[in-house]
Amino acid sequence: MMKTISIEQLKEKRRQGTIEMDVPFLLNGEMTVVKKKIVNGEMETYELGKPVGEMMTNATTRKEFLQKVVLDVEMGKEEVPTLYGPIYDRIEDSNFPREFEAKWAQYGNVIFFEHAEGEEVKFGSLSAEQGPIAQIKGYAAGFEYTKEIEMFNQTFNLELLNRAFGEAYNAMLNHMHLFPILKNSYKAANKTGPVYVNSDRKEQQDKTGSHYLLSLRETIKQGLTATRSAKRPATILLANSADQYDLEEAMASFTINATPHKAVSGVDTIIYYDGWETNVGKKSYAYDGVPAGKVFAVRPKRGFKELIKQDMQINATMGDASRLVESQVIGDFWRGVFAAVDENVQEITLPGK
Repeated sequence: MMKTISIEQLKEKRRQGTIEMDVPFLLNGEMTVVKKKIVNGEMETYELGKPVGEMMTNATTRKEFLQKVVLDVEMGKEEVPTLYGPIYDRIEDSNFPREFEAKWAQYGNVIFFEHAEGEEVKFGSLSAEQGPIAQIKGYAAGFEYTKEIEMFNQTFNLELLNRAFGEAYNAMLNHMHLFPILKNSYKAANKTGPVYVNSDRKEQQDKTGSHYLLSLRETIKQGLTATRSAKRPATILLANSADQYDLEEAMASFTINATPHKAVSGVDTIIYYDGWETNVGKKSYAYDGVPAGKVFAVRPKRGFKELIKQDMQINATMGDASRLVESQVIGDFWRGVFAAVDENVQEITLPGK
């Protein structure tokens, strides 16, 4: 059964049942955890019993404050779930170097032969994906709690800042891992153009007289066939949600003019990614999603590595009295992405209606 993944579907799934996990954070250089619990979509949070400035004055209250921040950030993450997991292998190691040569993403090749007496055994070998050098880079963001928030008891603003922090983090992760696929300059062998057929499945020069659903289906099939012919069989489609209904209808089984059409096989997952945007101050920021009318057929895992040297750590410090800042909260993470796109992706342009 084909699985579909989108931000809204993942959010709906998280609203069902109970989810519990420990979330780590840094306090005075030591790693500690706070319990995250979601019951039927409702997440338990902390309420502050003192003003922010007072909570920075000793280790106990500072820990309570950070627990509040961390859980609010986690609530923000719930609003922007990550989508790239089915495509990437996750590798986490605090000893990662800054750069990786492409050859590090290796895989083994072994085959058994019938053995004849006295003949040498055939030895396996290692092959490497051809991709760019992967680099570990540091990313950071921060926000400040001002005296104004404290004086006017604007704790809702405090929570909005925390949640926005979590949303921005997961949005950045989606962008980091999907951008290499979306913005790659594909060679001719990695491109499949629109295919037009009529209701009898006879190919047409253009969309005039064509059957849209069958044309969409034939385009996807030819794109998938290209990945198999090139020995990089795709099992995941990356698409825009604007094309969701048409894609899923075209790939399902149906009957036209008394002719049955079986469901398109080979694809187990469709990921819908429309990008993300926000405003910080007076400036707008946007991460592009999959363009409507495009689909990327992906062979997952082997050529895609999510490299984590340090996942996001949140730290709170005393603020700046000269600017009436009660506390500063800073989060940083160190990550890299290895994406051998040409060896693993087919860009498919869908037919027009």
